[in-house]
Amino acid sequence: MPMRFLIPLLAVVFVPGPFGTIQAAEKPLLFEKDIQPVLAAKCGKCHSDKVRKGGLDLSNITGVHRGGESGESAIAETVDDSMLWILVDGGDMPPEGQPQLTEAERKLIHKWIDTGAKSEKPHQPEEKQITQHDVLPIVLLRCTACHGARLQRGGLDLRTPASMRKGGNQGPAFVAGKPDESLMIKRVESHACPPQEQLLKFFVKRPPQSEVETLREWIAAAAPIVDPEPEVVGLQPDPLVTEEDRQHWAFQAPRTKPDIKSIDQLILKQLQKHELEFSPEASRDTLIRRAYLDLTGIPPSLTEWKQWRHSDDPDWYASMVDHLLASPRYGERWGRYWLDLAGYADSEGGVSSDPLRAVAWKYRDYVIAAFNNDKPYDRFLLEQIAGDELTDYENAPVITEEIVDNLVATGFLRMGIDQTGSRTMNFVPERLGVVYDAINVMGSSVMGLTLECARCHSHKYDPLPHRDYYRFKAIFQGALDEYDWLSFKNRSLELGTPEQKSRVKQTNPLLKKELAKLEKQHKKAIAAQQIAMLRQYYPDQPAEEQQETLQALKIADNTRTQRQRILVEKLRIAETMPESDFTDEVQQALQNVSSIEKQMSEVQQQMEPPLTIRALWDRGEPSPTYILLRGEHDQPGQQVGPGVPSVLTDGRTPFTVNPPFPEGTPKTGRRLALAQWLTAEDHPLTARVMVNRIWYHHFGTGLVKTLENFGVKGERPSHPELLDWLAIQFVEQNWSIKEMHRLMMNSRTYKQSSHITPAIQQHDPQNRLLSHMPLRRMNAEALRDSILAVSGKLDPTPGGPPDSITVDRNGLVSANATSKGGWRRSVYLQYRRTQIPTMLDTFDYPEMGPNCVSRNVSTVSPQSLMLLNNERVHSLSHAFADRVRNLLSEDQKQDLGAQIDLVYQLALSRSPSKEERQLGQATLQELEALWKETPEAALDTYCHTILNSAAFLYID
Repeated sequence: MPMRFLIPLLAVVFVPGPFGTIQAAEKPLLFEKDIQPVLAAKCGKCHSDKVRKGGLDLSNITGVHRGGESGESAIAETVDDSMLWILVDGGDMPPEGQPQLTEAERKLIHKWIDTGAKSEKPHQPEEKQITQHDVLPIVLLRCTACHGARLQRGGLDLRTPASMRKGGNQGPAFVAGKPDESLMIKRVESHACPPQEQLLKFFVKRPPQSEVETLREWIAAAAPIVDPEPEVVGLQPDPLVTEEDRQHWAFQAPRTKPDIKSIDQLILKQLQKHELEFSPEASRDTLIRRAYLDLTGIPPSLTEWKQWRHSDDPDWYASMVDHLLASPRYGERWGRYWLDLAGYADSEGGVSSDPLRAVAWKYRDYVIAAFNNDKPYDRFLLEQIAGDELTDYENAPVITEEIVDNLVATGFLRMGIDQTGSRTMNFVPERLGVVYDAINVMGSSVMGLTLECARCHSHKYDPLPHRDYYRFKAIFQGALDEYDWLSFKNRSLELGTPEQKSRVKQTNPLLKKELAKLEKQHKKAIAAQQIAMLRQYYPDQPAEEQQETLQALKIADNTRTQRQRILVEKLRIAETMPESDFTDEVQQALQNVSSIEKQMSEVQQQMEPPLTIRALWDRGEPSPTYILLRGEHDQPGQQVGPGVPSVLTDGRTPFTVNPPFPEGTPKTGRRLALAQWLTAEDHPLTARVMVNRIWYHHFGTGLVKTLENFGVKGERPSHPELLDWLAIQFVEQNWSIKEMHRLMMNSRTYKQSSHITPAIQQHDPQNRLLSHMPLRRMNAEALRDSILAVSGKLDPTPGGPPDSITVDRNGLVSANATSKGGWRRSVYLQYRRTQIPTMLDTFDYPEMGPNCVSRNVSTVSPQSLMLLNNERVHSLSHAFADRVRNLLSEDQKQDLGAQIDLVYQLALSRSPSKEERQLGQATLQELEALWKETPEAALDTYCHTILNSAAFLYID
């Protein structure tokens, strides 16, 4: 045979086929020759030796088998179980917008995995050396509650290998190379540790056998110790975040052009591109009401309205804005917005109980004062994020008001749901939930990023690696350490100025004794009320069983016996009796409870605020932070150090942390470093996020609609140049929020009317071009406060403990009146997570889970029914009518037109039109004719109607 025919045959192997035939066998697919070129072309942009998104390197067979951040190999025993194929088959890889695999390439990858995923050099699984970093997370989770920073039973500290070797009163915790002779193994395997009877006390669970085997393996290997530095930002490019990732508009510092001079310049530029102009300026009455409700949340008084209505000052509007910004009502309105972001509540939240936070109101008052004083936003953030690291308060010669305020400010990170003070909900997963909520609050309110998405795996859309989430968590480890936990029951400080201490010492001791007596009487009165209800509803129930019911109420509902549950349920049924059916005994018992509660409230109002501060503080000795694979608390991965999202940096500048008091109280300085990084002048997000939020509250929609998400999947800004210009102005004007108000509210854009023309409807139907001012409904607090103000029942007393609420038998939650007979602003009400005042809840007061970035605005029938039928609204309508009658002279009281005029001026900050006046007069005449015996009810009903009107509910 000629050589030219022989050579091709050398590449074919002949094997016996069925029935003795001869078939050519296909050569096996090899990774290097067949698969790697495909992966390099289609996946190499994100998964190579230099760029490892999700921790995955597909440039070599070792990287494929090592897998990504989950620690799971990309290749399994079957195709369907192989993560590589799952991602390819599901369309997740390559991502949208990148060149996709062809059908032939997909089949090739499928076949390669199906035939054994072979490579030129057989893959040798990496042998992982066991080290102390495999053991420490186990010990931290299971052992350091008794042998850690705060408690060292038997003189034993298990936080480090060195302290384990040192041991305690009974000798070293382990003998290197001899697990059977090691005390810690003996104690764990005999179930002596953790002690069975104290598992719930210390909130630990027994280690599973897999963890015990890890401990044994480490000791058997002579307890090897390797000390690589925790994963932190280095000097080399970050393989998990690329320069391309950093090109997203929000991840770059704001930039502006020197020729930009105003908001109107940029708004008009976009309008004219769409053949539009500014809408006409709103009427003076409209601007007065708009500005008052925007900045203070309540309409102008009659005197104020007349002052601005008839002012001949050409700069009356700018003067009015300055007047409103100087009002103490301003901080109550705009501080409430920040409290939403912090997730403020007066209770802890929880599954079975919702305990009150006695001094959470101090944080509320701090926020209101900060807005009223126009505290620069950078300083505002610095105090809330790291107030405990600004001054060494433990060694300060004198405690000043500033030191106290700084610590009160740290309540910002303590407002999320916290169940960890309960008897059954203080295990590590619940503690981590509190930490995660704090991170979520930081991300959504300050940074405009959905950090939470990176807790279990790298963010699907934004360049936020799984690693970066735990670097960020490490920043908080000194204050929120899940292995060295302070629950809401003991995370407070007693701190006050000398003057505060003196006032408390002089005033409170006698009042405390009086309050203690009343509290005992209150408990007895409640028990008497419950017994009275049981007697009426179950007359044949033995007295012993009634007492047993009261005892069952003292037991947590999830630990009651079946009999106790039945008894409590019988009481709950009795408590649903209609009030009209109450016997004299029950009614007397209820009145007794109400009387004692009123006395308690009066005593509490006389007391000086306690020195207690619900604070967050760094304790100086954080446990190491490990990446938690898939977010599971018992699946630790690599150790990481503190750091900020790499995409917001150049990726090669270390996150520098310096303890603030090297010669004083131990503090890590991590949160202080975070706050300083966030408030750097060129930070890409901080200023943008805040000015966008201010814009949102003035215009109903942010320049970026997704207030909490400036990432890749967030909305792009409608006016990018304007957003950047505002951000730069904000920083240059010393981070002044009030200056931002002036800038926005004095613009022609803000002063537009809300009238919509056919041209606007065609070219700007969503008002993204700001072609007109949107019509906005009052939020819940503004509505309630406005009704109180118009009716003359608004008590302007600021600050202090929240006003109590009452829950009636139908579940209606109502605010209790103050000693002056009125009601304070809504921001001063008690907000228990499980008992939101019904009026506010109906009008979309938010659930804090953990916070609220933007409120829903619903239009549902219960809102109309609440305003139409609620007894409190009816009484306030009557008070409104009385106010109208009292403000009119004797001659005017008989003038129906004068009554109509005053109603409109008080409620709507304008006079009625001719048609409105005529209709109002006709209505009053008709009602007075119908109700001859009670003619005053006509004006009551008319005032009630106005408070129900869209003109009152909406801000034009």
